[in-house]
Amino acid sequence: MKKLAPAFIAALLLMQTVYAMAQQTANVKDPSIGIVLDLQGQAKVLDQAQGRKLQLLSYLKQNEQVQLEQGAKLSVSLYANRSVYRFVGPAVLVAEKDQIRLIKGAAPEVKQVKEKLVAGAESGQLLTGAIRMRQLPPKIAVLTPENGAVLLGAPKELNWASVEKANYEIRIVDEDENLIIEAQSASQTWMLPAALQFASGKAYKWNVSFISERDGARYSTSGEFRLADETTRIELSKLRPTDDAVIEEWVLYAAHLQSLGLFQEARATWKRIGQTRPDLERSMESK
Repeated sequence: MKKLAPAFIAALLLMQTVYAMAQQTANVKDPSIGIVLDLQGQAKVLDQAQGRKLQLLSYLKQNEQVQLEQGAKLSVSLYANRSVYRFVGPAVLVAEKDQIRLIKGAAPEVKQVKEKLVAGAESGQLLTGAIRMRQLPPKIAVLTPENGAVLLGAPKELNWASVEKANYEIRIVDEDENLIIEAQSASQTWMLPAALQFASGKAYKWNVSFISERDGARYSTSGEFRLADETTRIELSKLRPTDDAVIEEWVLYAAHLQSLGLFQEARATWKRIGQTRPDLERSMESK
């Protein structure tokens, strides 16, 4: 449990950052024409007196003017042609619907990424569709699987956080409220029996509760997870970047996993990205 907590907190911060950016995007009336997939150094949109700083996974609107500082590197995916443009500062550019027009600086390097990943960003559902952080209860809270998670395989354990040590009661039901299993645990982790069967494409709800020794009240928390169906598995196998794919494609893939509720796979993908580009992982955690 001690090993899990730092990883969960980091993932929680990452998801809150992504969700906050998605909410900001959702409040913008003008549709976006591209998305930032890589950023090193400083870049800003010249739409205000001081300019608005760009972030990883920021959306660009049509006719926005972007300025890159000396040595800064920026990668933008333009929906119209499914291409990624890599710029090196100093540079000034304008994001147009069908092209990125360079006002000042060196011509960009152009890379191709998988069309379906770019289409996911264009739909507006890439970030806004799945990450919805609920308010955590004061006494006990679900950790993993996260509420709303989609799993590629049956869960091996359930984890939760509680302010009190207690004898916890665990209950799992299917989407029709049929009881799957009941159990107890003296710790805040419970290993599921290997023989327990879960159906592909079906949703399950798990609940953990305890009676407080402090006030005698019962406190509980619950989460829901779903096992991915075969269609989702096939889609992911096609979308997963190759080992030598450009970093922008891995960033798109990580965000796509989050939008589908595949949080475990998204964390693993962000970790992989961090091994190659630790600055990207740090930039997401620091905002």
